[in-house]
Formats: sequence, C-alpha cells, structure tokens
Amino acid sequence: MIDTHCHLVDPQFVRDLDSVLNRAQRCGVSKIVNAGYDTETSQRAISMCRKYPWLMPAVGIHPNEAAEESIKKMDKISAMLDNDNVVAVGETGLDYYRDFSPRDAQRELFRMHITLARERGLPILIHTRNSLDDALDILKAEDYHRGIFHCYGGSYEQAKVVMDLGFYISFAGVLTFSRQARDVIKRLPLDRLLLETDAPFLAPLSHRGKRNEPAYIIETLHFAADILETQPEELEAILDANAREVFSC
Repeated sequence: MIDTHCHLVDPQFVRDLDSVLNRAQRCGVSKIVNAGYDTETSQRAISMCRKYPWLMPAVGIHPNEAAEESIKKMDKISAMLDNDNVVAVGETGLDYYRDFSPRDAQRELFRMHITLARERGLPILIHTRNSLDDALDILKAEDYHRGIFHCYGGSYEQAKVVMDLGFYISFAGVLTFSRQARDVIKRLPLDRLLLETDAPFLAPLSHRGKRNEPAYIIETLHFAADILETQPEELEAILDANAREVFSC
C-alpha cells in the first residue's frame, strides 16, 4: 500500500520514527510520500530519503505559513528540486479557514509552486480549505493538470471539475467519520482515487484524537472497500497503480 501524503518530517515523529516505520511495513505499507510544509521540513524529507529510500520526498510551503515571507524562500524550494529523489511539489495550495496569510499572497505563492511543478514536470500536492473554487480557477488559468487534491473535502460537483482538469482525488482518515466524504467517494471513478494518512494529522475513527501514522492507512483502505463494495486487496491494487502513475514510482 502506498501512503500518498504523510508528514514524517513533523516533530511528532522525532522520538520513535523507526518504530512508526516498522509498524507501517508490517501492515504492508511499501512507499510513503513524505511531504514537507516549509523549507526546513522539505529539506528534512530529502535527507530522510537517503536513509529510508521508500520515503519519497515532496517539497513545498504550506499556505498556513506566512505567505508573504514564504514567497521570498521559493528559490530554496526550487533548488531542492534538483534532487532526483523528489517526486512532487507541495504541500501547497490555499487555506481560507485559518486565514493566517493574506489571500493575495497565498494565491501568488500557489502560482509559484505551479510554475515549479511545470518546469520540473512534477505533480503538485494541493491543500484547500474553504478555498477549493479559487484553487480550481488558478489551475485553469495556469493551465496545469497534474497532481492531487489531497485530503479531499469538497462536493461531488467540485470533484467533477477536479477530475476534468486531470487531477486525482485523495481521501484521508476523515473518510471514516465524514458522511460527505463517504457520499463523494461512492460516486467517483476508481481510476482517479488515492488514499493517504496526512499523518500525524486526521487519524481514522478508531484512533481519532491521537497521533496518526502510516500504518493506519489500512483502516481507511478497509473502510473505503466497504463503501465501494469491493475487496480491500482489489482496491489496494487499483489505488497503488494510480499512485505509481502520479508519482512515476
């Protein structure tokens, strides 16, 4: 199983990373997209890949970071993309829920990530919160069509636009306790779906309120298989094929 979005770079994993990775491997997790969310964690993702080659680094700056200051740091993200192990640009996007950064600066920062993804031929990992339509408008204007809307929380109608633009849709542990997410995933084609943990955040139902980790993706897989009325092994094969297509891994 491939966890398509995880933050093992987060300080919550410093003390017991090896134990976390051992549990993931025992559960059948074979690869993890280890996404940075600022320049420091992005560099950490690259460094971790040297020791753990199955942790695939993605580099970017999350919109909750101070976007005006982050814009000045994008040359560092660009330089990190010289590393051949990097599989994606991000996590990036727009977040109007927390509203930590001016929206104009967030949009500029998002466009800069899209430019880098286009230049390097990489998928982009997109975060949206109360901002999905704006993100779609920017992607249309930028004419970029490769990547993932991670931890999807939008409507089915918005999902159709996402897929029409060529993007994949990924669900995290929220699927196990969100009626809206369950209603959406039922209506989506399997060849556009992915699963993730977004660890250490958004643990599935049986671990809700606790630190999430990659091993827990198996619970989300079984939950999704029940919703889609298929066998977990069959769904896993489809999802992993989708992930390999996105990340060229």
